[in-house]
Amino acid sequence: MFDAPSFEQYFNRITKIWMRLDTPQRTIPFCTPLRHDPKFLVIGTNHSNNFDPNDIVENDRIADAFSKELPTQEHTLLDHHHPFAQGLKKIALEIQNDYTDFRVTRDWIGTNRCAIQTDSSGLGGLKRLDQYQACERDMDNLLLEFISFCKPRNIILTGMHACGLFYTDKKLKDMKPKKILLGENSDETTNLIPIWHLSELWRYDRYSGESFKDKTIRRLKEAIEDGFCEL
Repeated sequence: MFDAPSFEQYFNRITKIWMRLDTPQRTIPFCTPLRHDPKFLVIGTNHSNNFDPNDIVENDRIADAFSKELPTQEHTLLDHHHPFAQGLKKIALEIQNDYTDFRVTRDWIGTNRCAIQTDSSGLGGLKRLDQYQACERDMDNLLLEFISFCKPRNIILTGMHACGLFYTDKKLKDMKPKKILLGENSDETTNLIPIWHLSELWRYDRYSGESFKDKTIRRLKEAIEDGFCEL
């Protein structure tokens, strides 16, 4: 008889995929406790080495814990103060002015398209490794399977790399929120919401002069109004 997968098995499978790169950096599959039917699944690019930007000892403790086992208590979107978490909280506070139920809770879970932790230089060095593309392909397939397994009501894709899991557009402004099926044999759907990278909300679009923060707030509000974000 086929045994249903578990969150721990997904943790182990992600670790196994990225161990093939044989890099000294940590592999961090998940950064929040997991649950079925979460209100939001947030998918980013990968973790930067800044869980606690002001305390290297605490930063290393958090990163080591996330790399060794599935989180059960610590929730990086709620508990930590790195730019990604701070950006998400600021966005949520703005949106709550119009939609009070848009608040980050333990009903939100998080992961990344790449599980290797890097410094501020990002994925550039990893992408030059021979095995990177094969690892990313296997990770993409696993993420699609994981989404069908945990059935999030909404998926927030943050940044171009994360959005590439579902979108082929070359610019984020051209990507539109949409519904997708939760697997080939399912009639259940989830909402995809592509937004700008939450660690870079301070930046401005050089063509429109609008901040990434304002663009992200507008994108999320429009998703709610158009029926592509379930609160």
